[in-house]
Amino acid sequence: MKAKIFTLVVAAGVALAAGDANALGKNEKGCLVGGAAGGVGGHLVGNHALLGAVAGCAVGTVVADQRDKSDQAHKKNHERDARRDRERRRHAELAREERRTY
Repeated sequence: MKAKIFTLVVAAGVALAAGDANALGKNEKGCLVGGAAGGVGGHLVGNHALLGAVAGCAVGTVVADQRDKSDQAHKKNHERDARRDRERRRHAELAREERRTY
């Protein structure tokens, strides 16, 4: 039982350290976090920690890539909406100016 608790604590520490690492890219963080979780899961299922870590790394990389694409799409949409708002404000301001001149 102590070994399982120790394994969970170590895996949680690796996952937290990977989440805070600034020098790593998103895919590397996904691999570390997924590998730690997969290793613990594989170990608990039946002493397949290495297989679980490899599978977790692969899944973590894919999930991190999908999250990155989603974040980029969200940022692009936000920038587009901000640009449209600026254009609408500018158009409204020009319309007010035009009404003042008459």
